[in-house]
Amino acid sequence: MAQYDEIIKHLMDRFAVEFASLSFGTTDVQVLETLDTEQQTIKVHRNDMSYKVLWQNQTVLLHIEVQTEDSRDKPMPLRVLSYASALLLRYELPVYSVVLYLSPNAGHNDPGGYRYGNDDFGLQFMYQVIQFSKLDGDSFLDSEMVGLLPFMSLMNPPKDMTTEAWLQECVEKIESAPVDTKTRGTLLFALSLLGGLVHDPTLFQKLISEDIMQESPFYELVIQRGARENSIKNILTVLTKRFPNSDVNPVAQGLESVLDIDYLTELLNNAIDTPSVEVFLQELNATET
Repeated sequence: MAQYDEIIKHLMDRFAVEFASLSFGTTDVQVLETLDTEQQTIKVHRNDMSYKVLWQNQTVLLHIEVQTEDSRDKPMPLRVLSYASALLLRYELPVYSVVLYLSPNAGHNDPGGYRYGNDDFGLQFMYQVIQFSKLDGDSFLDSEMVGLLPFMSLMNPPKDMTTEAWLQECVEKIESAPVDTKTRGTLLFALSLLGGLVHDPTLFQKLISEDIMQESPFYELVIQRGARENSIKNILTVLTKRFPNSDVNPVAQGLESVLDIDYLTELLNNAIDTPSVEVFLQELNATET
């Protein structure tokens, strides 16, 4: 999910009204403020967004959680409940939570709530579950919700339309959107990046000029982050294969602070030659200090 975090958070911040409209199922909603969701008591993912909105003549909070896959560490209902509880405690306003699932394989088992007890004693908490793979893309194609255009490649195309024809429609819609060059580059790059979850990435290479996507400030950021993640993965793979009985988790934690791609390449060479995981970790820690 890391390679999608920054650009999704940017889109949700830049086009807050579109995401609020999607969440509440109406355009009759006004975003008053984007909130800081960082809480010391909970782990907040970087793509989480919370807004203060005016909905049905009432000021409420909207919290959106974006998931590429099903939650692994904790059940999704418990995670959403913890976020909503923290926001409710902090702002003392009604909280409406939404989970957006990007992958077509995710979210099928999300119950959209957490309950125990009965009406007289217990807890009942409900939230909205939205799977992009179940949305009809043509309804968004005709709308003015520019911020949702990059997600259209995850939606169902119109009947009798081929995948490539549908993606071409998505690209043309973004190309004609009333936005500046950098924003258009970001929208097209996000379309390509997110669309790779469902479609062959080479389709986007044929339909979108790389020069246009490079106008986006996120282009180099995502490319570099992907290269860094691959380098770290390769180092851990080499160490695990060479020393199957050793614990590489401390190495993984140490590598998280290494941002330099060239240095990671050097570390990969060291991993190939190191006599043990312990020696590799000692050298890594010595360099950091």
